[in-house]
Amino acid sequence: MKAMSGFPTKEEMRDHKRREIVRCASEKFGTEGYENVPLDAIAAELGVTKAALYNYVSSKNDLLMQCYEVGMDRLIASVEQAMDTQGTAAERLRIGLETYVVTMTRKDMQYLWNYIRPLLSPGDKRSVQTSRDKIDSLFRAMLQNGIDDGSLRADLDPKLASLVILGAINWVGIWFRPSGLQKSQDIARDVVGDALHGYLAS
Repeated sequence: MKAMSGFPTKEEMRDHKRREIVRCASEKFGTEGYENVPLDAIAAELGVTKAALYNYVSSKNDLLMQCYEVGMDRLIASVEQAMDTQGTAAERLRIGLETYVVTMTRKDMQYLWNYIRPLLSPGDKRSVQTSRDKIDSLFRAMLQNGIDDGSLRADLDPKLASLVILGAINWVGIWFRPSGLQKSQDIARDVVGDALHGYLAS
């Protein structure tokens, strides 16, 4: 909430600065690799001192985790928003999965999703798994909705189907290259179409 004067509060200014740090770090980790980006480089990119960064992060590993959390929050919000539309559950599921794939093919998200686990503490790994479980629960619920409204096969197991579908489309984030001939939106459409085909009601 802004102060009565209309100027940002200290809390808002701090949050804005933290998000700028996370944005910068996510981009550099994604393009250069976590191991190759010291905090000094992030500070230099932002035009601040390394000491100033420690007002917002306790360590480079803490910054990596903040990047992941912000990225996953955006991913989940994007999928939820995409599926909040008219149509059958199967249609909404397709839109949500395509949004998921397009988001996951961004360079920063590719890196965070695929290479973060070995770099995290046991506690952070549990947090990572929690966010991934939330993604699974979103799609599993929509699969159940598809059974209920008749747009998906009545005999499918939502839990198993979600694992199979996510297992298939998560590979896109590993092999996709922005410099390739196909755009991420086209690949998302084709991959999701293939992944869902066997689950659609006749």
